[in-house]
Amino acid sequence: MPDCILALDLGTTSVRAMVVDASGKPLSIAMRSNKMDYPAPGLVEQDPENLWTNVLDAKKQALADARLTPADICTIGVAAQRASLVVWDKKTLLPLAPIISWQDLRGIEAAEVLQADGHLVTHQMAVTKLESVIDGIDNGRARMRAGQLAWGNVDTFVIARLTGGRTHAMDLSQLSATGYFNYVDGLNEGLILAQNLDLSLFPSIGDTAQNYGDTALEIFGAQTMIGAIVADQQGAMIAQGCNKVGLGKVTYGTSGTIDINTGTEIKLAGGAYPMVLRNQGEQIEYLLEGMVITAGAMFDWLAGGLELVESSQETAAIAASVPDSGGVFVLPALQGLGSPYGNPEQRAVIGGLSRGSTKGHVVRAAFEGVASRVREAFDQVYVDAPELERPQSLRVDGGATRNNMLMQIQADILGLPVERHAVAEATALGAAICAGETAGMWDAEMGASLRRVDRTFEPQWSDDQRESFFENWRQATASSVN
Repeated sequence: MPDCILALDLGTTSVRAMVVDASGKPLSIAMRSNKMDYPAPGLVEQDPENLWTNVLDAKKQALADARLTPADICTIGVAAQRASLVVWDKKTLLPLAPIISWQDLRGIEAAEVLQADGHLVTHQMAVTKLESVIDGIDNGRARMRAGQLAWGNVDTFVIARLTGGRTHAMDLSQLSATGYFNYVDGLNEGLILAQNLDLSLFPSIGDTAQNYGDTALEIFGAQTMIGAIVADQQGAMIAQGCNKVGLGKVTYGTSGTIDINTGTEIKLAGGAYPMVLRNQGEQIEYLLEGMVITAGAMFDWLAGGLELVESSQETAAIAASVPDSGGVFVLPALQGLGSPYGNPEQRAVIGGLSRGSTKGHVVRAAFEGVASRVREAFDQVYVDAPELERPQSLRVDGGATRNNMLMQIQADILGLPVERHAVAEATALGAAICAGETAGMWDAEMGASLRRVDRTFEPQWSDDQRESFFENWRQATASSVN
């Protein structure tokens, strides 16, 4: 009887496949990088076929590394980058347009109109871009009305492919990131009709952990149950054991995402956004999210864009080559400025340069900039929602947490111990936990039971040093904020 779980994490810059055994222990993980396209300033797209190929390649590698076959997998959990969108032909399953990334700025004007009408949306959400994608497809509206088109997040698309088109679905954690959630129990049909969109275009809504059907034998290599769909940040919360009100985490991926459990209550805070953590039957749990839009992407850009370093992996050593940033400061905002500002038109800034500035100073300042932005967003949540108790430590996960220098700087600037999850890929682990719940292997508390801390970074700065640095950074960047 197969007893291993495959988790697919469909991230922004990469796809990861993780195999987990019946005890919840990761056996292998494989990663493939996604190709990102920037057709014009502010536009961010991906090739759906490149993403699909990466899914198949990562799955194959993860199984090989674990010495397993598809028949050894009892269930699959899928986590994804939430607000990105793709439209495809229901019959052929062929994509009809590029994936429009959540980072893409083409929805700014539409978001302003929707906000003026009282809708709780942001420009990252699919609700601000879906109409333009449909209208960009030949006979898009007519084909939609004929029931020929489907849309969804990248998880919805990949699951449709895995099941040979039999499943077109998402859960509420994903739906709440699209802008089409009614904040009660499902689709905001009034908004859908107001946009002259057809309900046949939309996925069905299921529980976070449920049987979403079997994979097609000819595609996966076995008929295996897809047992969970969960948004990426919510998956990380589940893996971090954030199952009680007030518990939260920060995931350092392309962005830096702060999520705090608010239980069965929807809470609002300046610059933070309420979303669904997970839904199971009649039970819906919510979270409050603040986002630093540019986090790990800043270090990728220093390497691939600015070519200041050979790779993002070497940034820690370069930052450690200088005792401080030498007066250099960085405002990390390559795709806008997130919480608590909500300014999509803001751009990144590197300032305070002198003839004595080196790349070590710039890289260290980038670390400090990301850590300071996380503190800004983190602090604001507890200012605006004082009923939430500020935690005694910060739970963290994500690829950038492997950077010890970044984590130490985060602890120093925030003034809290930073607890790094032993599994950096907590998003994938959360998807596996939910799928295992559907398979009857464990219950919803498994994340708290499994959570292990790899390392705790204790603050090394005094309170005076910390507050002086943070105030100086805020003053230096203030004149650059639009």
